[in-house]
Amino acid sequence: MKEPKAPPEKIQYLLDRQDIQDTIARYSLGQDSHQGQDSNILVQWGETFADDGKVDYSVAGGPVGTFRELAIWMRGSENQPGSMSGFSNWQHMLSLPVVSLHGDEAQARTDFFATHRGRADQGANIHFNAAGAFHDELVRTSKGWRIAFRRLELYFGDPLPIAS
Repeated sequence: MKEPKAPPEKIQYLLDRQDIQDTIARYSLGQDSHQGQDSNILVQWGETFADDGKVDYSVAGGPVGTFRELAIWMRGSENQPGSMSGFSNWQHMLSLPVVSLHGDEAQARTDFFATHRGRADQGANIHFNAAGAFHDELVRTSKGWRIAFRRLELYFGDPLPIAS
């Protein structure tokens, strides 16, 4: 989108960009606010994704499906542990997103770096670091900007032993 020229348009443009940035940040807050066995990431993700929000995490062995399916894949269900069950805690750090606005739709790319600590009680004496990008398609809803589709891109992932 070209930068708007009229002051009210510029103000709306900046407000939209800030709301989009907050929406993207809520994804990581959902991850990082619920460590270990606390699987209730949908508290924040319900305010992050559109009701029918989709994801493609296939590059990491994850689902191509709904964000709720992603939550189950990461945190597990009553019958099966999730992909995060081998970690005791983690932290996701985000760059500022590059945003392209088109009326009530937007695209954003946000780089990330994530570090995960293995569960000592399971003998997982490692840190796993990963870097990549989130490619998001967002829509304006009555509740604000929400992610309609997110694709994960991985640049690298490195397991590192923890020094004793």
